Amino acid sequence: MARRVAVTGLGAVTALGADLPALERGLRAGTCGVRDQLTLFDTTGFRSGLAAQAPDPAPPVDEALLANVSRPDRFGLQAAFEAVAHAGLTRRELERAAVLFGTGTGGAAVTEKYFRMLHAPAHDEGGPPPATMLIPHQPSSVTDLVARHLDARGPRTTIMTACSSSATAIGYAADRIRLGHVQVALAGGAEGLCSLTYAGFNCLRATSPERCRPFDADRKGLNLGEGAAVLVLEDEAHARARGATIYAYLAGYGITADAYHMTAPHPEGEGAARAMQAALDDAGLALEEVGYINAHGTATPHNDAAESAAIKRVLGARAPEVPVSSIKSMVGHTLGAAGAIEAVSSVLTLYRGFIPPTVNLQKPDPAFGLDFVPGQARELSVAAVLSNSFAFGGNNTALAFIRA
Repeated sequence: MARRVAVTGLGAVTALGADLPALERGLRAGTCGVRDQLTLFDTTGFRSGLAAQAPDPAPPVDEALLANVSRPDRFGLQAAFEAVAHAGLTRRELERAAVLFGTGTGGAAVTEKYFRMLHAPAHDEGGPPPATMLIPHQPSSVTDLVARHLDARGPRTTIMTACSSSATAIGYAADRIRLGHVQVALAGGAEGLCSLTYAGFNCLRATSPERCRPFDADRKGLNLGEGAAVLVLEDEAHARARGATIYAYLAGYGITADAYHMTAPHPEGEGAARAMQAALDDAGLALEEVGYINAHGTATPHNDAAESAAIKRVLGARAPEVPVSSIKSMVGHTLGAAGAIEAVSSVLTLYRGFIPPTVNLQKPDPAFGLDFVPGQARELSVAAVLSNSFAFGGNNTALAFIRA
């Protein structure tokens, strides 16, 4: 019999703050973490200068060891240490733990800095910048750092499927536990903003010149964000034996591909619907048990339409009754970290009994006909949550969490 996968620890760094309590406070209050101007690099000439920039965390490791790390590395380390402390795990219990992270661009911002220094006018006089700067360029940097600093010696994997990366990492981590390969896994994602990403989304005209409004009839696009989140996943028997608090169960997940377009989703949400249904089937959940959907909800015209179509396709007549909200309206679209941050939010919904709102939503698109929880959080106890992550290339992942 497959082992049950318990969620026993959470950690997060977002534009709402550098820890889990800050995220929960922001979600309850409906705080929008999107700022008027990104300060990491010059955004002059772009369609939008808005971004959900995260605070710089100070992970509890020797500063000398952080000499060659990127912002997403720091985000990931901070979230991982918080999740481990939240779970009450000892170093000994972590020795055979798996570490799986999803990311989008890894330490690309460090590579950009290296390139600028290499081609600066003063370069000839001072010599080339040190090659050690490029250490965090590799996407696996955050995974390796977390495993090394926590002395986690089990399997480690880094996944890049664009905006579904960390949701996929969480699903694969659950498999490791269900198959008996490990008893504990740290799964999450980390992302930091860089010029390449920011310019790319602006060139696609996917960014909004105002604070994003997911599922609004007048939505104009997304706001980019950054941060990290980590979940401690654990074999239920192992968790109970050590007296751990179980915040929720990851009951199942589904992964599909649209095989439709490089960036656009299938217009009818065909692949997204199959991922959601696969997650329900894997979890053994009936439609009547789904009490909330933490939506991908990017606020782009095509994505919101496709996701709404997928939700109605899966839930059928129940669709208008099930609350659906997008926390990207508060933390921005954190790309490779989005699935993990939204998974943490989903667990908070189950454990704390509240539905986060879709903020900035003024005029819900009447074509969708769903309950998007506009403006204010809603106190509600639900039994099961679906968390959706849909990416470029039609890489779709849905996670199904149930109340403990």
